[in-house]
Amino acid sequence: MKHLLRPTLFIAGTLLSAASYLSAQVVSTDPVGYVTETLKPATFNLVGVNLAGAVASSGAFESADASSATDAEGDFLTTLPSSDGYILSLTSNNVGVNTGASAFSATAITTDDDLSSFITAGTTYEIRKVATISDLFGATNSVELAGANQGDTSAADIIWIPNGSGGYSQYYYNAVARTSFPPLSTGWKGTTTGATDASNTPIYFTAGIFIQVQRAEFGASEHGVDPNDLTSKNIVVSGSVITQSTEVVAENGFNIINRIFPGSMTLEESQLEGEITQAVEGDTSAADIIWISNGSGGYDQYYYNGVARTSFPPLSTGWKGTTSGATDASATELTSAVFIERKGSATMVTMPLPVTTNL
Repeated sequence: MKHLLRPTLFIAGTLLSAASYLSAQVVSTDPVGYVTETLKPATFNLVGVNLAGAVASSGAFESADASSATDAEGDFLTTLPSSDGYILSLTSNNVGVNTGASAFSATAITTDDDLSSFITAGTTYEIRKVATISDLFGATNSVELAGANQGDTSAADIIWIPNGSGGYSQYYYNAVARTSFPPLSTGWKGTTTGATDASNTPIYFTAGIFIQVQRAEFGASEHGVDPNDLTSKNIVVSGSVITQSTEVVAENGFNIINRIFPGSMTLEESQLEGEITQAVEGDTSAADIIWISNGSGGYDQYYYNGVARTSFPPLSTGWKGTTSGATDASATELTSAVFIERKGSATMVTMPLPVTTNL
């Protein structure tokens, strides 16, 4: 899956430990975090993958060409086992540019995208193991999504994961084994792949996924559900925290954009006004629109007004809601993932760490 060239897109959380960066080819210690996502029943819950796999390798490149990058001090055949998936992120020069990667030799990696225009001698990088369904949701479904009974998914929670071809593949946890033909073991499965183990299905940290909850309400005895509130349920996911800004792509149309940072971030803190097309005097016909889940199955829409309107009714510059007039919307918090409705041609969008954050 190519991350530099595709639109990309987990959850508000708390950081648990501090970062410590070391020298080339010495694996760095990530801040570890957990995030809590609130799921609503009878709907598709948009979730951004705000946590990642641990750093497997880091250092500085000497050079790059259209399909590879070289670090003379590398030991990639050791640090990047071929059985795992990896994602390369640049941490200097073009910070946040990222793409899929795999070991080619001890000192060279193969890159899914051409990074030759982004890498010069001394450009630093991190290579992370791509997190899997099992990593994020637990090998035995420790987050307690609703499981299937002997393969019957009619009441199960379904995870929709981008398949790299513009669509989504669907996965579920089979909680009760089926011994009749065809047999089906417990564990993570795909809705179209039968008994095949799906626990190692990758979920890229830039990805946006949906968790489809099919039940009309949650039972009070379920994990994370207040007996007085059957309309929502919390799941908790843990992983490593990305410690720099990340570049994603917004193409013409609707794009799921991951917040990346696993904590609260407002529209003002996101700095998205510098990444999108702004409105002029409140005219949003050519402006990009940010769609944020309202927690009730719908989405509220926001835009940045770049040119004030002095005629009646007056409108100042800044973040506004499409239905809330001149009210300042800059303190509106981004959910773990949002939609950007891009009106123009494709553009790179930087998702930053909030300026007040010190990892």
